[in-house]
Amino acid sequence: MSLNTDPATFDPALAKGGDDYTVARLLFDTVVRKDSGNRLVGGVASKWKAEDAAHYTFTIRKGMTCSDGSAITPSVVARSLTRFTSPETGSSARALALGSTTATFTADDKAGTVKAALSAPWSDFLTGLTLPQAGIVCPAGLADAKKLAAGKVTGAFSGPYTLTSSRPAVSYRLTLRDKYSAWPAFAKPLTGVPAKHVNLTPITDYSTIATQLLSGSLDVGVVADESVARFDGDSRFSTSSASNTTTYLLFNERPGTVFAKRPDLRTAVAQAIDAQTFSDIISGKRGSVTRSVGSAKLPCVNTDRSLLVAADRAAAAKKLAGVRFRVVGTTLLRGGNDYIAEALRKVGAKVTVDSLDNANWATITSAGGKDWDINVQGDNNMMGTLTSSLLRVMGPATEKGGRNKTGLVNEEGYAFVNRAMSKLDRTAQCSAFQSAQKSFLKRADAIPLSTLPSTTVVAKGYSVRTFDDYLDPATLRIAK
Repeated sequence: MSLNTDPATFDPALAKGGDDYTVARLLFDTVVRKDSGNRLVGGVASKWKAEDAAHYTFTIRKGMTCSDGSAITPSVVARSLTRFTSPETGSSARALALGSTTATFTADDKAGTVKAALSAPWSDFLTGLTLPQAGIVCPAGLADAKKLAAGKVTGAFSGPYTLTSSRPAVSYRLTLRDKYSAWPAFAKPLTGVPAKHVNLTPITDYSTIATQLLSGSLDVGVVADESVARFDGDSRFSTSSASNTTTYLLFNERPGTVFAKRPDLRTAVAQAIDAQTFSDIISGKRGSVTRSVGSAKLPCVNTDRSLLVAADRAAAAKKLAGVRFRVVGTTLLRGGNDYIAEALRKVGAKVTVDSLDNANWATITSAGGKDWDINVQGDNNMMGTLTSSLLRVMGPATEKGGRNKTGLVNEEGYAFVNRAMSKLDRTAQCSAFQSAQKSFLKRADAIPLSTLPSTTVVAKGYSVRTFDDYLDPATLRIAK
């Protein structure tokens, strides 16, 4: 199976990029899991109950063990979740699961339960616990965080696989645990058998992934450009597409940066670019332009075109001529990164552009420094919620344990997100979310671009499940 680059960490709580998420899902189980139709299914928990949006009780499945053979008890689960949700841990997914609230987990080993109490309502809490970053780390891993991150604690894993070989830039070998049987009971049961070994190979180029699939060197790979057409009509492969990844420009608004307190400059950048051209470049004309930071499939997403900044290169030139920008983006969007840089140069800006591998890009844009001005954000929305993407442009900054890469909270917009998360009624949620989107669009904290459809290509005899645009690598099966 392909990765896009080397995982930056094997500590699930600290995962920041798609490749981190893949290995975390295979190595660590979560309390609940995503199923189709936006449903949830039990993982480490056999069942759960939500008393309200701030109080939950989980019944922990009996008989589960860690990779060192020790039991996964409610106390083990509570300790791991306490670490995941602690601000000191610095998990970027904490804000998805909790927003700015705090959580207390109370274990009852005799009753077999874990109770979660949030300091304020957050209706995305259960969905947040499906994230790979919420994976349950066993006591051996919690005892040595440095070795956990390096993948060197053999007893750390709660999931179906253990990491048995790690060769950066070459391959990562995962081995199925003997007698592991804690597979989720999905509404549509999985067929086939899990692989005894999964070899993950970092490949940064979609064309190369396609070539290796066609040659038999890969059994499963993900492509997201014109390479998809190479599998049209080929009965040796099955394909499934997802559009949970959206792209948009983010501005570094930390004090001392060029975009700090300069909505006029941010607006001028939006005037200089064309989202359709960007979309065509990165997706081989398979994507679609967006009107918010989330895809059109997400509930409550903005549909009002009038809220977007209209193209006006003459107006952009008056503001941007001679201004220096540093553009960064992932190598998976290299053509799009170059287009953004060139569009800004055409209106007189002085631009440098760096396309980085996923791990380095995620690290630099989350560090909280001044090493970039414009980030071409590729946002993998695993939760399938608008909140997930909105927290990239408002709320706690990444250097403070949040997801906001701009570094500026946007108190108005974030207040509307919190209001939405306190509601269970969808209409009330959407009203608050619309106000939050109006806020960041008016301020030009982010510039919506397009979706980046990805296609999972699977060789005949293999299968892997996609749930509502989320590819779950732990569902990989080999036909009997």
